[in-house]
Amino acid sequence: MTIPPDATGLDILEQLAKTRSNGSSIGATMGMRMARASEGHVVLDVTPDDRHLNPLGAVHGGFAATCLDGAAALALYSTLAGDTPYATVDLNVKYLRPLRQNQTYQAEGRLVDRTRRLAICDTEIRDEAGTLYAKGTATLMVMDER
Repeated sequence: MTIPPDATGLDILEQLAKTRSNGSSIGATMGMRMARASEGHVVLDVTPDDRHLNPLGAVHGGFAATCLDGAAALALYSTLAGDTPYATVDLNVKYLRPLRQNQTYQAEGRLVDRTRRLAICDTEIRDEAGTLYAKGTATLMVMDER
């Protein structure tokens, strides 16, 4: 995706939501699609498939962790200029229930607070009934805001 010079992160995420796009190779690999975006908040539709199973045939916990990390990162990105780099510093995940293959969940990320260089985001994965499957907190670093 080519980022227009004056685009904000939110502009880009809103476009991804309109087209229901995954927006990146990691999004395609993980079965993540942008559902909604607003400033400091994103919702991704995430669907684990056979690529995300452990040797016993269950959805690997790394799937949930990656989706939570992605939701946190994009919640921060929605507040930045489109070309501002950022990176995850740490991610804490609590697993409550196992995810099921081929079921779609919502991974939601919210920006809790931000300084000039650091941000804290809360994330969670829920099914369409609102049942919580995993919860996360991430710290992210804004590398060089332009």
